[in-house]
Amino acid sequence: MALPPWTVDLLRRGVSDLARQATDPETAQALKDQASKLVEELPRVAREKVDALLKQAETSAAPWRDAWMGTANVRPPQSLINASGNLLHALGSGVAVDPSVLASAAPYLTGDCVIPGDQRITQPTEKNLSEACGVELQAMVVSSFDIGLSLLGQMGRRGSRVLVPRCCTQWDGSEGSACLADHLHATTRGTIREFGSASGATTADLVNVIGSSLASDSGGEGRSRRCHTIVRLAKACCRIAPADRRELGVADVVVMPTARWMGIESVAMGNVVTELKQGADAVLLGGGVMTGTPALGVWVGRTEWMQSLLSDGRASLAEAPAAMSAMVNAAVALARDGGLPVDRLMAASEENLQDRAERLATQLNGLDGVTSTRITQEPARRFGGNDTLPSRQVLLTTNTTSPSVLAERLRSGDTCLLAEPSDDGIALDLRWITPDQQSRIAQRLATAIH
Repeated sequence: MALPPWTVDLLRRGVSDLARQATDPETAQALKDQASKLVEELPRVAREKVDALLKQAETSAAPWRDAWMGTANVRPPQSLINASGNLLHALGSGVAVDPSVLASAAPYLTGDCVIPGDQRITQPTEKNLSEACGVELQAMVVSSFDIGLSLLGQMGRRGSRVLVPRCCTQWDGSEGSACLADHLHATTRGTIREFGSASGATTADLVNVIGSSLASDSGGEGRSRRCHTIVRLAKACCRIAPADRRELGVADVVVMPTARWMGIESVAMGNVVTELKQGADAVLLGGGVMTGTPALGVWVGRTEWMQSLLSDGRASLAEAPAAMSAMVNAAVALARDGGLPVDRLMAASEENLQDRAERLATQLNGLDGVTSTRITQEPARRFGGNDTLPSRQVLLTTNTTSPSVLAERLRSGDTCLLAEPSDDGIALDLRWITPDQQSRIAQRLATAIH
C-alpha cells in the first residue's frame, strides 16, 4: 500500500522536529507519541518503518547531551561526567551545550532559513552586547579561535606593528605555559614586537617602542587613525590609559581563550563586556563551556575597528557558517539572563550540594565493595588557581582495588566518570555534575568496582 503524499510529508516533518529537539527527553517522548497517533491507522509495515526512524533520530541526538573532549589516543565515549572538581579539566567539562542553542542551528542546517542580504546574522549578539556595554559594537563568528587570531596578521603589515606586552604569559592559565607572543608568531605572519617588562607595560614603554615621531605627526584627524595594535591577554598588567592610546593612535585588542560574555567576573577570568567598557577596541573570544557554545572564535569590537578587520579579504574566508553564528546568538541571549548550563551549575547553593551529597553517599554505601563514604567540603575550581567555588565531595573507599586503579577504570567505557584518587579513596565532586548525571554515578561505580 503506497502512502499518500500528504502523509509522507507529515511524517518527514515530525521526524525532522524530533531530530532537532531530542536532546530534551520529555520533548522527544511527546513528539514520539504525536507521531504514533499520526500513523496508528497505517499498515503494520509502515508503522514499523516510522518507529525505526524515530528511534534512529533519538539515538543520533544522544551524544550531544554531555560534552566531551577526546584525545588522539582515546576513543571518545558517549558522555562525560565531570566529578573532578575542575570545570576546565584536560579531558573535558562534562557540561552540555544547552538544547536551545543546538536547536537554533537546525533551520540553517536543514535549509529552512533565509538570511536577507542587507542583514548580518550576528545582529542579535551585537544588540545584546551593545546594550550591556553602552557602545555600538559589531561581531563576527569564525570557525576556530586560532583562525580568529590569524586575522591579526594584517595589523602587522604595511608599516604597522602588532605590539605584545611581555607580561602576557600563562596563555592557558597555568604556570609555565607559553606566552601570547609565541601563539601570535605561530598563527600570523605580520610584524610582532614585544614591549614593556615581565611585571607590566606603561605608556612610556609604548612611546619607546613606537617612537616619538608618531606622537608628533598624528595631529587633528590623523589621531583617529590606528597605526599600531596592542594585543594582550585580559589579565595582563598593561597600565596604558585609553586616552593615551588614542593620542598615540594605537588600538587595543584583548584575546581571551576562555572567558564569559558578561556578568560577575571571577578571580582569574574576565568577560567581554567588562573589557569593552574599560576601553578595549575589540575582543577575540574563544568558544567553549563558559560561553555556552561549541569550540569556535568570536570577534566583538567597536564598529570602526571591526570595519577595518572585515576589510581584509581573508575575513570572509574565515567567517563561520550561519549555523554557528546562530548558536552564538542563542548563547548570548541565555548569558544575558544567566541561563547558560554553566551558570546554573555555578548558582547551585551549598545546601543543595549538601543534600545531593548525602543522598549520593547513602546510595553508594549500598554497593558491594564500598567500605565507607563521607562528605568533604573542598572548593571546586572554575578556571584555575584561586578561582574557586564552595562545593561538596563524596569520598568513598573500597576493598576491591586501589584508588588510582579505580579512577582509571572510571575513565574508560561509554560513560567517562572523572574522579580524583587520593590516599583516602576516590573523591566525587558534585559542583559540575547535573542531577541527571548524578543518577548514573552509582551504576557506573558498580561496574568499575568489580
